[in-house]
Amino acid sequence: MKITSVLTMRPPKAEVERPPVIGIPRALGYYEYLPLWRAFFEALGCAVALSPRTNKALLDQGVRAAVDEACLPVKMYYGHVKALSGKADHVFTPRIISVQPKTYLCPKFLGLPDMIRGAAAFDGGYPPLLVVDVNTRLPGGGWEKALTEAARKLNFSRNRAREAFKVARKAQDEFEGRLLQGEYPPIALARWEKSGRVLEPGGLLPRLPSRHREPMTGEEPRIAVAGHPYQLFDPFTSMNLLDKLKSRGIRVVTPMAVTEEKTRVATSHLPKRLFWSFGQQMLGGSLHLLKGPIDGLIYVAAFGCGPDSLVGEMVERHARRLGNVPYLLLTVDEHTGEAGVVTRLEAFVDLVARRRETAEAATAAEG
Repeated sequence: MKITSVLTMRPPKAEVERPPVIGIPRALGYYEYLPLWRAFFEALGCAVALSPRTNKALLDQGVRAAVDEACLPVKMYYGHVKALSGKADHVFTPRIISVQPKTYLCPKFLGLPDMIRGAAAFDGGYPPLLVVDVNTRLPGGGWEKALTEAARKLNFSRNRAREAFKVARKAQDEFEGRLLQGEYPPIALARWEKSGRVLEPGGLLPRLPSRHREPMTGEEPRIAVAGHPYQLFDPFTSMNLLDKLKSRGIRVVTPMAVTEEKTRVATSHLPKRLFWSFGQQMLGGSLHLLKGPIDGLIYVAAFGCGPDSLVGEMVERHARRLGNVPYLLLTVDEHTGEAGVVTRLEAFVDLVARRRETAEAATAAEG
């Protein structure tokens, strides 16, 4: 009798499921909410991929994909999302409707996910989007609800999302606290741009050493630079405006260092609160800085931005009314040349220097 041996094969081990990679475009809300977003997704156990820093190729790609009426920052967003294709399983694209009670954001923020989907339908090459709504005009409609919804779409439990949000809220509070203490925003944000996890078992990373904080002697000129964070702190779209000022020995302050309470006080004389939450922050922050010890104010506006056109006009009127603070409006789009910006900037800095010399001479004569 022929005996056939039968080998019992063990079933293959189940492959360990790879954690999802969440892409975050380095544009728009990135400059205000990166700590919240990255800490949340990494606390869930996801990996996070950031899009590359803005460059000419990425700009051209965004300009080709976006509608003509879009402002430069929105056009850049298209390019950043597409740059994450093949690098992320989902690109986090929140529909930010309202982040403060009784306010809205720019309509383009509200329609951003749909605009990206429309571009993908025509062009292709865009990664899948992870879309949630942020709307504080609805009960409980803030970031916690939105991020919990994002976690549920990624098949994480509500309990896990709740714990992850606690970590994320702590990260965001620390980031905002650093800004209010006067830390230079790109430095405060840099710790969240590093690859890999930014959290440690004991909590957040140690605080940055004091050498990363800008020394303040009180002697250097102080110029306030107002504008949307995504316009100011992207070196490519701002043409390194802040670094150009700092290289000339100027201390730069921005509305991000002004508390919400101070912005409310600065705009309390207006007939009504501004309709746009980001516009309210810029207007209130600018008016507060105009009353402080500054030598000039530069307002950076995006061409085609409706809120910028209104807020910039209001800030300029208040600067003229005060009469003692030089004011410069810089309007930027994809056609703006760096040479023209540098020329206007140098003329403005010279004006500030002459006014300081005149004031110091007058003070010395009185003494």
